[in-house]
Amino acid sequence: MAATPATPAALPPASYVALGDSYAAGVGGGAQRSPCWRAVEGYPVLVARALGLDLAYQACLGATIANVERDQLGALGPGTTHVSLTVGGNDIGFTPVLVEAAKPSWMADSDPVLDAALVILRTELPQRLAALLAAIRTRAPQARVAVTAYPVLFKGEDCNALTFFSPHEMRRIKDGVDELAAVIGEATRAAGLAFVDPRAAFDGHAICDTEEWLNGASWPLEGSFHPNAAGHAAYSRLVEAGLGRDEELQPEGEVRIVHGPARRGDAPTFSLPDLLSPQSLAGARRHGIDPDRLVVLVREGRHDALHDLDRTVLASRQN
Repeated sequence: MAATPATPAALPPASYVALGDSYAAGVGGGAQRSPCWRAVEGYPVLVARALGLDLAYQACLGATIANVERDQLGALGPGTTHVSLTVGGNDIGFTPVLVEAAKPSWMADSDPVLDAALVILRTELPQRLAALLAAIRTRAPQARVAVTAYPVLFKGEDCNALTFFSPHEMRRIKDGVDELAAVIGEATRAAGLAFVDPRAAFDGHAICDTEEWLNGASWPLEGSFHPNAAGHAAYSRLVEAGLGRDEELQPEGEVRIVHGPARRGDAPTFSLPDLLSPQSLAGARRHGIDPDRLVVLVREGRHDALHDLDRTVLASRQN
């Protein structure tokens, strides 16, 4: 069944509204279609096709809860029958955490950034989520609403040549994803809505697993640490179950897509560590690494040697 993009002026309001951030906007799964991304391979399009519902594709790259409230809720109304939402990661600064943790150990310490993210997660995010979910219920009182968490990215290995996630950092990121899922789940259940937890489904499909459903560092960089096409397909199955398949909904014909405002959210996107930056060269010097040798290794693309240096610095910290 084909998906036909359309403008809001050309179509009546859609019955299914997809809200949220880059995970809900199909980032990582397919080609960018607007400043918000909104790939046709994104899970909302797959859900719309499976359920035979017209889609208001509101989700946007970089969106926080405040961005969803400002730019996306206008698509909701009394006629909205289904809503999906993925949001919260940008509120706690998940991308800055990944940017810092991707740097080699001579260049940065990610723990302060992780600690700051957890403070927001524990002290601010529950109230933000509760207010957003109440607004969704007020605007779409009859809708079935499914709210998702996020999958665990790593299961103990970073096999990407251009990133330097340590075992300690990967464990802390996993713990953060688990805690974020608990907060989202509690807020969702308190609002009487359906909670969709992808962590179990993605088990065995993390970055560097044999069958990855998530991108590691990839091109374009915005797609890094997002579900790939298989991951979005998995999300769609989970969201369909969360929304509850209605046997009276029989997919037929084309799915109509109404795009929301193409106003990117406020959160940054992922960037690779600059190993030739002053920060990197100064850090190398502090840890006994010859900066000139580092420059040569970077320019020659000696990734194995660079990771050896990273492991040496990590081992020295533990001694």
